[in-house]
Amino acid sequence: MTGMTRIYFDKRCSVKRPWRLFTGTAMLVLSALVPGLLCAEEGGGHYQLHGDVVSISEDGIHDPDNDAVNTLQPPADAMKDFPRDSRGIINWVDTLDRGLIAPRTGLTGGEKMHSVDFDVIFKNTASMPYVRFPHLPHTQWLTCKNCHPAIFLPQRGGNFVTMAAIIEGEYCGVCHGKVAFPPMECNRCHSVARENVGLR
Repeated sequence: MTGMTRIYFDKRCSVKRPWRLFTGTAMLVLSALVPGLLCAEEGGGHYQLHGDVVSISEDGIHDPDNDAVNTLQPPADAMKDFPRDSRGIINWVDTLDRGLIAPRTGLTGGEKMHSVDFDVIFKNTASMPYVRFPHLPHTQWLTCKNCHPAIFLPQRGGNFVTMAAIIEGEYCGVCHGKVAFPPMECNRCHSVARENVGLR
């Protein structure tokens, strides 16, 4: 399979919930248990949902043989009060806005952040509502260099963004589907009614 795919797993690496996998532009809908498919230890993914508990030593990210896994705070404890979205995934923007986390501005924490508050509206959305890209929640913890120019050219019309490219890990998909909410949360981006005019 290609692309950055995320599925919910239980500890036996069985698909826990029906989910859509995007492989290129084809979709495969999984509705049955598929043992061993993209297990965390084989490079698959896991989103920890409200009520789901995966220990640090079993998350497929941390080395279970490293003694440090016994000193780290379990994510379920650290994030138990974080707000969740409609799918139960942590809403990091809301978490930041509520002051539940305070990301460092850099390696030492003494660096200055330059947050910008303007939106970019993408209109090449076929029959879907337009996409609003808000800079503020991104620049509150990322510098401009994280995205420009390597991921997005900072010019109007300079990026031909498609859902297929995002699902394959390009453009927004560099983060979304990995460390940010998955691209299948359609309404979080496709949020501008098409009848609105005068938008760039």
